[in-house]
Amino acid sequence: MKLLLIGVVALLAFTSCAPDANRPSLRPVIFKLSEAAKVGETVTIQGRYLGSKDNGVVLFNADPFGKNGISSSATDVVSWSASEIQIRIPIDARTGGSFVFVNVGGVLSNAMAYSITK
Repeated sequence: MKLLLIGVVALLAFTSCAPDANRPSLRPVIFKLSEAAKVGETVTIQGRYLGSKDNGVVLFNADPFGKNGISSSATDVVSWSASEIQIRIPIDARTGGSFVFVNVGGVLSNAMAYSITK
């Protein structure tokens, strides 16, 4: 009985330390954005650890700290891999300069300056 109890406690300890599949262990990083585009047009985001369309979202029109951004929706996604996202600029995005972020499982990428044209 004692051995079984030790085994259960050990299993619980190891399981609680396991990484959460929905929360990345590495911060997403944006390396490059395609040229300025209009609302509804496609933007290509290149980087690393960008997650997937299941646990990620792109923020347009954000401030330098990732606040007040317009979130992309699943219908905006053209393609999404861990190293490249192709996404349409959301219909409610504002024209002008601001910042783009990728949020993967609650972990925010670095900021990248971007302009949405008229």
